Amino acid sequence: MALAVHTSRWSSPLNQVSLPPRSRKPKLLLIKCQEAEEASDEAAAADAPPGSSGVGFGPSTAPKQKRAGRAAVIRRRAPVQQQPIAPRPAAGDQDEKGRNESAFLVTWLGLGVVILAQGLTLSASGFLPEEWDRFIVKYVYPTFTPTVGFFLAGTVAYGVLKYLQNQQLDK
Repeated sequence: MALAVHTSRWSSPLNQVSLPPRSRKPKLLLIKCQEAEEASDEAAAADAPPGSSGVGFGPSTAPKQKRAGRAAVIRRRAPVQQQPIAPRPAAGDQDEKGRNESAFLVTWLGLGVVILAQGLTLSASGFLPEEWDRFIVKYVYPTFTPTVGFFLAGTVAYGVLKYLQNQQLDK
């Protein structure tokens, strides 16, 4: 079943939206249902360019042109064997670096949790009792900005360190 939507008198020929004049009675949009065969025949006749057979996405009735020359040959080549990008360091040295880096990241994660707790405490301090609010303003508020600054500086230093380590491996 197909739906045909008829355009209203307010649509402009340039497909620009124009507002209808204000009226007290709302206009109704009329939608008519047509049988599927009638709608498909009308749509095919209206949308088909001149000279087409109207078969849609089906096989074309036009004769296929044969390719001039020989058929295409597909050649499979073996992939090129490459050397590893960077030599692997000794296993003992790698283990120690991995443990140190893991400890640093866990410490930084803990500092991030502390910053989150401080921020939530500061945001809720207005809703807490007066004594708690004074304690938060006296101790937590002054330490919040330096904690965030320390976290930011440490994160930047860690990023620069990892960048320099990768540059040394490339050499």
